Amino acid sequence: MTTDERPAAERNGTRESLPEIVVGVDGSLESRTALDWASAAAERRGARLVVVNALDMPLIAMPFSAPVRMNPMPEVADRASGLLTTAVGRVAETQPGLKVRSEVSLTDPASALLEASEEAELVVVGSHGLGGVGSLFLGSVSIRVSARASCPVAVVPPESRVERTSGRIVVGVDGSELSDAALRFALDEAARTGSELTVVHAWHPPVPYYTDTFIASVDFDRDTFLLRTREAVQASVDKARTEAGADVPVHVSLVEDQPAHALLTAGEDADMIAVGSRGRGGFRGLLLGSVSQSLLHHTEVPVVVVRDRS
Repeated sequence: MTTDERPAAERNGTRESLPEIVVGVDGSLESRTALDWASAAAERRGARLVVVNALDMPLIAMPFSAPVRMNPMPEVADRASGLLTTAVGRVAETQPGLKVRSEVSLTDPASALLEASEEAELVVVGSHGLGGVGSLFLGSVSIRVSARASCPVAVVPPESRVERTSGRIVVGVDGSELSDAALRFALDEAARTGSELTVVHAWHPPVPYYTDTFIASVDFDRDTFLLRTREAVQASVDKARTEAGADVPVHVSLVEDQPAHALLTAGEDADMIAVGSRGRGGFRGLLLGSVSQSLLHHTEVPVVVVRDRS
């Protein structure tokens, strides 16, 4: 089921090719905040906003064939249509002229957003929805989507500010490929918003960023380690700047601390925190690293969990 707010020319098969930002809505206050944040992000990127509502219809077993989703009752379909109409109307008020497409999915919310992530530039989801339990647990949808999406995922807490106020973005780096991808994303976002970027590397023995400099002995030279680590981080920044084509003010911060705590502290008043879905300490079998999970559970700032398509 799709409600399409595009001009007639686009609906007739000649739609303009635009990047798409996908946001999930369910009528909750949290999803409204995510909608506003996603609308602003789409405006900055010149992207189309895709607003998705998922009905989570039950599967029906069919003899000699695959299960199929039950069609919604008319009142359920009407509610979804009304919810999307309200969401699209809100976008028209907050971001006039933004191209919007809305969809109703019969699947569960996480599956709907994961499917949409295959073609999206960014997926945006509230940290809790109608099924949330206050501050006790992060919503299962946001965790599942952050862990498995094919593109970066922004998890937006209800306390988030849609307007950019601090002019600062924070990104965590550890030398892994995914942290490099997060760095490129953060540089690009900083360039779009005119923000400065704080690059945080938190080190905690025995796993420093520049592993060749660490000597597990009494002869460990802290000054040499910090110098070489800063050089390694700066090299990553310079490489990412070139790849992203972004010339923004960058501040490198080396902190002896647990990574999640260091990022929470550095990002307390930031507009966004970006982090790779897993870092150097991750294992292949883990879908979401401990640092990204900790950030999602404890920050009041939007967190973008970056996965590199390549």
